[in-house]
Amino acid sequence: MNPLVPGDAVLCSDGGNGYRTLAAARCLEHFVVGSKPGTRVVAGCYHIQNVNSLRARYGRFIKPFCGPATKNLNGYTR
Repeated sequence: MNPLVPGDAVLCSDGGNGYRTLAAARCLEHFVVGSKPGTRVVAGCYHIQNVNSLRARYGRFIKPFCGPATKNLNGYTR
């Protein structure tokens, strides 16, 4: 992780033990973000809504492309 995650990165998570251990081992600042209204933003600016939004937008984008597998395309051209 060292080449990918800068030393001044901030970890926002749901507070699972694995995240706590990772933050302690890497000396990362760790904020626990809740899933209920009023707990989704910590310290006024730390949240994970951008990640959730990106995943939802990707899902909407990729949905029309879910069709037959490449191996079955010959059956559709006859």
